[in-house]
Amino acid sequence: MSKSLADKFGRRIRYLRVSVTDRCNFHCKYCMPEGEFEHLSHSCILSFEDMLFACSVFAEMGVEKIRVTGGEPLVRKGVTDFMHMLTDVKGIEEVTLTTNGSLLEKFADEIVAAGIRRVNISLDSLRPERYRDITGGFDLDRLLKSLYIAKKAGLDPIKTNTVVIRGFNADEIHDFCDFSVRSGVVARFIEFMPIGNSPDWKQENIVLGSEMLKIIGEKYDYEEIKKEHHAGPAKNYRLSNGGRVGIITPISNHFCSECDKLRLTADGKLRPCLLTEEEYDLKEPIRKRDREGLIEAISGALCKKEKEHHVVADKRNERYKRTMSGIGG
Repeated sequence: MSKSLADKFGRRIRYLRVSVTDRCNFHCKYCMPEGEFEHLSHSCILSFEDMLFACSVFAEMGVEKIRVTGGEPLVRKGVTDFMHMLTDVKGIEEVTLTTNGSLLEKFADEIVAAGIRRVNISLDSLRPERYRDITGGFDLDRLLKSLYIAKKAGLDPIKTNTVVIRGFNADEIHDFCDFSVRSGVVARFIEFMPIGNSPDWKQENIVLGSEMLKIIGEKYDYEEIKKEHHAGPAKNYRLSNGGRVGIITPISNHFCSECDKLRLTADGKLRPCLLTEEEYDLKEPIRKRDREGLIEAISGALCKKEKEHHVVADKRNERYKRTMSGIGG
């Protein structure tokens, strides 16, 4: 088989995000809706054996990098063993992790032993009360302790992901730039997206990437850093204070032409694009270990991948049925 998985526009697919659960020990407002929230039933969730089979097929087709996501992936029992097995899948060059960071104190050594080095941590405020508010009650000092334990264990680079929301944390951009120096992490800023069915999302909440960069430039000089192999959509900058930051602009500056990723949800749906509602059920061929059937289903879904998403800053898309926790980010 030719190891060149591509969509109908010729974009090579090298990257698969695998959500291992939709459950999380946080309740972030932009990720889960307020009030009652119905999780996926256990019978719907793929087993780790299912996921390994699927990932091996994706690797045969050309995927080179896998990111393990959730929900919060570390709440699922046995996930570090799963990550260890992923690193052994032929054709996979790198396995990475996205986490809220709360359980790194417990699992950092196991994650490193599994062969993981790159970790992204959600961190939406450096102010204790704000952090407690956005996460649904978690303690910032405990999170920062986990972050430093993770660095000591050998996780590097560590990147923090901050969804910048006007009226909530947009006044902390300089704080994160300084935090990058103190902690040795890459602080990344993300435009606020209309996913999660949150009534709190409003157009005026968005801080566009160009404004973030302008705010950064009010205090620091900066230079853009050339992207590395397997780098994501962030534009990265080295600051005059010695810090490193990244800016991700899904709303104002679509990076669809560079898109090289797919998403596999915890219940076996293939999602070619985060910001469209289309998804394709792969559960049957995965559970039947039907390799040819799975290849056919993946190829068919890629043929329907759109050239670009249509989310813009001045219009909320009401079609989203999944929360971010259900998609896997």
